[in-house]
Amino acid sequence: MRFILPFLLVSPLFFNAAYAQKATSPKEGTMTYFDKIKDAFARLDKNNLQVVDEFYDQNAEFHDPIGSVKTAAKIKAYYGEMYKNVKHIKFDFTDAVQQDQNVAAVWTMTYSTEQLNDGKDIIVHGTSIIKFGGSENKVIYHRDYFDVGSMVYEHIPLLGWGVRKVKSKLGEH
Repeated sequence: MRFILPFLLVSPLFFNAAYAQKATSPKEGTMTYFDKIKDAFARLDKNNLQVVDEFYDQNAEFHDPIGSVKTAAKIKAYYGEMYKNVKHIKFDFTDAVQQDQNVAAVWTMTYSTEQLNDGKDIIVHGTSIIKFGGSENKVIYHRDYFDVGSMVYEHIPLLGWGVRKVKSKLGEH
């Protein structure tokens, strides 16, 4: 997949989110699956976790570099734990590739927490693979790809210095 995704993302036929198929649920009207993703993550924060119930199927599975959980209830608890110390979080979705009910979405997350980077914004780039389905046409599968070092480790004193040093050495070849 890591070899196919970059090709699809640079192909103008697949790259334009305007070609995304429309959601079929009358409740969402003409929202594309990409629109549903952008809407959910624009609203999701530690004070608005009910978005998880609206967005994820009860049997959904979620994976990211930090952990994996199954069922909407566990996903909601996971987000609650991840977001509990976050002062603010914002996702900017820049592009998407959609085929049927499957979406690969490219995003930039900006967040801050008092525990990292002296409370200043941290910017993380990532990609999500999200599949819709089930009886209510909600998310049944969600996998995030991002650099945990740029999200957390680089912002911890001493450990951050080491992670940045290793990354710079790897980039010198």
